[in-house]
Amino acid sequence: MQKITDDTIDYVNECIQRMDEGQVEEIWDAFANEQPALVGYVLGESRELKVPDAREDIAYILTVIFLSFREIKTPIPPVSEKEFEEAFNKEFDEMEEVFHDGFDETDAMTIMDSFSQPHLLQFAAAIIYGESDEEDEEEATSNFTEEEAGLFVVIFKTAIALLDEKADAIVS
Repeated sequence: MQKITDDTIDYVNECIQRMDEGQVEEIWDAFANEQPALVGYVLGESRELKVPDAREDIAYILTVIFLSFREIKTPIPPVSEKEFEEAFNKEFDEMEEVFHDGFDETDAMTIMDSFSQPHLLQFAAAIIYGESDEEDEEEATSNFTEEEAGLFVVIFKTAIALLDEKADAIVS
């Protein structure tokens, strides 16, 4: 699969910023039709978030992910609920094993750098952890608790990996 670059993510962000509410709604209707299990799972989990802005962050990240994959290959076959749950459980167990003694930034960067779509995962993690690339901006804060942040990084890592795998299968 072709790598989704920071340039692609920046382009997608620019496109989203120019969309009106109706265009965003159309995109979401298409997402729900194309990837119902994935959208349902992610949005279902986001209902449990304590901060309303965190739910908006999740919708925004998912929008960027879907539109970034559209830039590379469309349509991508749907991810089934079973596929997602199996992949998520495996990913969760692996992350729990790596971070069993607590979060280690070096381990996290190694995981992201070796991931199939590292830029997209780094983008999602930066939004979730409230990181900013603006040097003059005050330190950003996360809308997520530590537990919620970890959960959604695993959710998005799983979603990106499955979409990448499905897109790869089309090319092959």
